[in-house]
Amino acid sequence: MEFNWAIPLLGTVIALAVVGVALLVRAWPRHPRLSDAEREELASAPMPALQKRAWWSFAIGLATFGVIAAILADRGAAEYWENDDLRLTVLAIFIGGLFAHVAVLLRPSLGSRRDGFDERDRRVLSRAPHAQSAAVLIGLAAWMVYLAERFHEQGVVPLVYLYLIFGTAVLVNLIGQSAGILLGYWIGADHGEG
Repeated sequence: MEFNWAIPLLGTVIALAVVGVALLVRAWPRHPRLSDAEREELASAPMPALQKRAWWSFAIGLATFGVIAAILADRGAAEYWENDDLRLTVLAIFIGGLFAHVAVLLRPSLGSRRDGFDERDRRVLSRAPHAQSAAVLIGLAAWMVYLAERFHEQGVVPLVYLYLIFGTAVLVNLIGQSAGILLGYWIGADHGEG
């Protein structure tokens, strides 16, 4: 029985992702910690609109990703590629998730000179791309490990996986943006920025 290298390699990628997230949190610019009274005052303040939208967008992104992953895990990449109805269904879910993300997170800030963001929101938004790029790189690394192990013997990766990699990168980018915003508020809450 041949040893399956994909499991330890994917485990390594996940472990590196956890280390990367920990390093991202540690590297986030910090300011002096808040006092207990300041922290209580901040905790009683209403959640900023951008943070609420980021939570909704994060949930939408995870739901879209989860539904598509469940369909592909159940039916397989080959059936997805050959079955037009299945492919169009997955595409509709994908596009629906993208539109929902734009409607929830981006639409309120587009087309308006007065976007309603304060300095704290702009600071959080300026740091969100750090989480986005880390999430996309981790997703691409996971795909590369999986595909290299899955198709090592054949020496060729089927074309369908190029589409799946692209879709994954787009969804992970959106999830990473929301996660970066939420991370910015979470770190800022302890350091007087959130």
